[in-house]
Amino acid sequence: MKIIIKILLPLTVLLVSACGGGTNPIDKYSPAAAPALPATEVANAIPDGPLTRREAFRLVEQSTFGPQLDDINYVARIGPENWINEQLQSPATFLLTGLLHSSKDRWRQHVNVWWRNSIQADDQLRQRVAFALSEILVISSEDSLGEEQSALAGYYDILVRNAFGNYRDLIEEVTLSPVMGEYLSMKGNQKPDPEYNIRPDENYARELLQLFTIGLVELNPDGTPKLDDEGVPLPAYNQSHIEAFAHVFTGWQFANADDFRWPEKKDYMRPMKSWAEFHDTGKKQLLRGVTLPAGQTAEEDLDQALDNLFNHPNVGPFIVRQLIQRLVTSNPSPQYIEDVAAVFNKNAAGERGSLGSTIKAILMHREARQGHLDQPEIFGKPKEPLLRLTQLWRAFEPESIHNEFDYAWADNELAQAPLASASVFNFFRPDFSQPGEIYDQGLSSPEFQIMDETSIITITSRLLASTLWSHNYKSNNDTHRIAIDISREMQLEGDHEALIKHLDMLLLGGRMSRGLREEVLDLMASKRLSYDASQRVVEAIFLIISSPEAAVQI
Repeated sequence: MKIIIKILLPLTVLLVSACGGGTNPIDKYSPAAAPALPATEVANAIPDGPLTRREAFRLVEQSTFGPQLDDINYVARIGPENWINEQLQSPATFLLTGLLHSSKDRWRQHVNVWWRNSIQADDQLRQRVAFALSEILVISSEDSLGEEQSALAGYYDILVRNAFGNYRDLIEEVTLSPVMGEYLSMKGNQKPDPEYNIRPDENYARELLQLFTIGLVELNPDGTPKLDDEGVPLPAYNQSHIEAFAHVFTGWQFANADDFRWPEKKDYMRPMKSWAEFHDTGKKQLLRGVTLPAGQTAEEDLDQALDNLFNHPNVGPFIVRQLIQRLVTSNPSPQYIEDVAAVFNKNAAGERGSLGSTIKAILMHREARQGHLDQPEIFGKPKEPLLRLTQLWRAFEPESIHNEFDYAWADNELAQAPLASASVFNFFRPDFSQPGEIYDQGLSSPEFQIMDETSIITITSRLLASTLWSHNYKSNNDTHRIAIDISREMQLEGDHEALIKHLDMLLLGGRMSRGLREEVLDLMASKRLSYDASQRVVEAIFLIISSPEAAVQI
C-alpha cells in the first residue's frame, strides 16, 4: 500500500536511528460449530491451482498470525482452496483449555496463553478470524472483568468455536454470555418499575444494533449508504427501536444466581438464565415493521429479536466489510463487499450467515488475491502492532514460547492486547481516516488510530528487544528472554545475498525494495559487526522487520 508506506517511512527511519540501530468446560453448553466446506461460490473468485511463493506468502499473511517458511512452500504447492479447506477443518485450539493446563499462575496469564496459541496453534485461520471477531464483538478486561481470567478466556472461546459457524448462533451466544452481560450491563437488566424509577438498560441494545449487526445507516448490498432525496444517509434505526430492544433484553442473570438484583453466586462460564418476574412481557416494536406480541417469555422475545436483527439486509455488508478490513485490506471495493455479502446472505447450501463460507469467499476473491496488482496505490492495510510481533515470533519461533513465555503486558508497548481495548468501540474504528493524504482521498486506515509518535517508538523498541537485545541476553545465558531462533539463518550467513533473499521471502514475501536491500547488505558488510556473525543476522532481521515495508500488509 504505497500511500501508507510513504507516510510511515520518515517516522520509522527517524525512530530506527534513535534506537541505535484439555476440554473446554463450556463446550457442553454450546457445541462446536461444524466447519463450512462449500465449493468456491463467490463471484469473481480466482481460479484454484498452485501458487508462486510470493502469492502463497500473501495468502498465508492474510490467513494466519504470520507466515512460516514451511507454510509458504506448502501453500504454493497445494493452492489456495486446499489450504483454506484444511484450515476450516482443523480442530480448534481453545484459550480456556490452555489456561487451565498452564503451569504458571500469573496475573493475565490468559494473555500469555493467547500469545502462545497465536504463534503455535495449527488452526491459524480460525485463530485469526477469532481475533478479528474479538475486535467486532468487543468485551474488555479494562473494565470490571480484569481479574476474571477464566471468564475472559471462556468468552474468547465463543469466538474461536464459532469462527466458521453461523453468525446467528454467534450473536446468540454472545448475547447470553455473562461476560458480555456484565460488560454491557444486560445482566440484571429489569423490566420497567415506575415506583422505583427503573427503566430497562439500553446499553447492550444500542451496541448490538450499532456495532454487532447493522450499523447506524441503511446500506446497499455493496456496503455504500442508502441516501434520501437530499443525499443524506438513511438511519438504520431510531431511539424507539433501541428502547424496544432494551425491553427485550430484560430478565437475564447468572445461571446460578441466588438473587436477581444482588447475586452472590456468579457463574461466568454458562449462558445466562432468565427470571420471568423481571422480564417485560409487553409488546415491542422492532425493525422493519416486526412487532413482538405481548405475553411472551424472555426466551421467545430474545430469539425473535435476534432473528429480526440477523435477517436485516445490513448485516451481510456491515460485517463483511469489517472482516475484509481485518484480514485483507482497509478499503475493499464496493464490488468486493457485494460479492462476499452475497455469500453471507446465501451460500451454496442455501444457508444465511455461514462464517466459514464468508471467510473462504473473502480469501478466494480476486481482489484479495490480486488487489495489490489492480490497485497498488490503495490496496492493503497497516499491520496491527500485535500482528507485527506475532509475525516475528512465528517466523523465528523462540524456544521460550514453550515454557518461560511471559508477555502479558503487551498493551504497554503495542497500544493493544487481546480483549483489552479501552472501550466497546475497539482499539480503532473501521472508518477511521488518518488526517492528511489518506483522509483527503476519502480512504480508511483503521490501525492508524493507535499509531502516533509514542506508539511507533514503543513498537519499534519491542521489535528491537525481541531481536537484538534478547539475542544478546540469551548469549549471556538469560533463559527468561524471548529470543528468536536463528539457527536456520546462521547456515546462510556466509552468503549474504542468499540470506537476504531468504529473509525477503520470509518477512516481506519477496517484495523488498532495492533501497532496503542495499541497506541490509551494507549492514551485513559492516566491519563493526564482523566479530559476531549471529549479531549480523539479528540486526539484519531487525532492520527488515522494523521497516515501513514490513509495517504494512499488501
